[in-house]
Amino acid sequence: MNPPIPLPTPSGRTLTQLTNTWKLTALLYDLWRVRSLSLLTGQPFSLERELNLMLEWTQPKALERWLDVGTSTGNYARALSTSGAQVIALDFSGPMLEVAHSKSEAKSSSHIIYRQDFLENLTFENSEGPFDGIAVGATLNEFWDTQVALERMAHLLKPGGRLFMMYLTESKTSLGRLIQSPLAASGVRFPLRKTVKETLERCGMHYARGEQHGVVVLELYLKI
Repeated sequence: MNPPIPLPTPSGRTLTQLTNTWKLTALLYDLWRVRSLSLLTGQPFSLERELNLMLEWTQPKALERWLDVGTSTGNYARALSTSGAQVIALDFSGPMLEVAHSKSEAKSSSHIIYRQDFLENLTFENSEGPFDGIAVGATLNEFWDTQVALERMAHLLKPGGRLFMMYLTESKTSLGRLIQSPLAASGVRFPLRKTVKETLERCGMHYARGEQHGVVVLELYLKI
């Protein structure tokens, strides 16, 4: 298990992305994360339920190679590693990776390699791709360009590879859009499911299954 290697944050990042580089954000992140889907969906939706759903849909196997995009404190990466899959836990935030690394050490997660980098920088050559699977949580909402991020993830998958996503879509209510407006101004994107599907299908991906609870979307795509 490798510690993160420091990487300078490039200029031009959004306010939301920059706040993720703060140590305090990393230290408090899981206090929000374990409650986030319950608060956003208005129903009991624990992190454990989310992780179990991700594992049920993706069925990771021992020795498969997985990429956790925007791992934050490593919740997806640790869940995937329990199958014996080899996981690259990717994030541009050093403080987030420090917390993730400490949690993995406590749980003896030996199948995780932490990498401090940006998804946009990954290629087959420098990531040892293609991957059997990619998982991305709400980080999908924080990319500067959602379409570019989706295209890059599709490219990094091998045929038959799985892409699991949890993201927030645009609210259908006036109150919801009012709440989302200041978040959008800080750099949070709220992609429509239709737009996500169209982008991924152009990249040779096939929609397999999905659920939507309020603004929370969980989806699985397969690489053709």
